[in-house]
Amino acid sequence: MEGINLPPAAVPDDIGDTWAVMFTHEFPPGSWDDGGHAYELALACDVITDEPTRSQPVQFTVGPAEVFGQTIYLRIVGLSHDLLGPPTLGAIDPQQPTTAALTIIGASEANAAEAAQTCAGAIFYDNAEPVPLLPQPPFRP
Repeated sequence: MEGINLPPAAVPDDIGDTWAVMFTHEFPPGSWDDGGHAYELALACDVITDEPTRSQPVQFTVGPAEVFGQTIYLRIVGLSHDLLGPPTLGAIDPQQPTTAALTIIGASEANAAEAAQTCAGAIFYDNAEPVPLLPQPPFRP
């Protein structure tokens, strides 16, 4: 899969009958060593697009920092406290729980349900083997 720009997850002002589906992988505290890291999120989903897609690399740093009481999300736009909206961090502590999260917004209820059943997501990071992202139940953003 070649790198392309995937749109960041953002909630439109008028969502109407819009549904979303999210693909995730949880990294427990201690998963990231000190230093620089990079990741890309990928999606193969015929329901949404004809071609597999892969985000541009996202860079972040791990080192001594505040450990937040909530998970930090590794998203297409970068590290964030929230599942939707702009990135909020560029660095995290090695003990910070993180979750890779790829969210598809703008599907019909039927397409979101089908995507959760048939699509495959993955996170590629630090030249390691890709890790599958697990589909979560469709939801209304």
